[in-house]
Amino acid sequence: MKLKDQLILREVAGQYVIVPTGKRVTEVTSIVYISASAAYLWDYMKDREFTKEELVAKIMEHYTGVTEERASADIERFLQTLADNNILDDGVLRGRAFVRIPQEVLKKLWPEGGLKRPKDKGGGGP
Repeated sequence: MKLKDQLILREVAGQYVIVPTGKRVTEVTSIVYISASAAYLWDYMKDREFTKEELVAKIMEHYTGVTEERASADIERFLQTLADNNILDDGVLRGRAFVRIPQEVLKKLWPEGGLKRPKDKGGGGP
């Protein structure tokens, strides 16, 4: 996996914030703050592909007193935050996709004039 392009990390008033630029402005619509440890990892992640295991190893070699189990759980949450905010390029499509289907294809798939709702079986409702 890797970080998407056109994202920069800035320190603002003592906090680290991920700032989208270019086309990413429309994709990353939330302000995402990360910890100092995550900022340390960001510096490693920004120019390469990486694995969760590599990130755990980086934390283990940089910080003392942290267990591998704790580092792994924290990095899992960090990666999930990045994924949820459309920052992580991990091969998973997120969000909405719209597909235009030509009328001739629709007519072949549904020659009767389109999709029909199933008959109401008396369950009430609108």
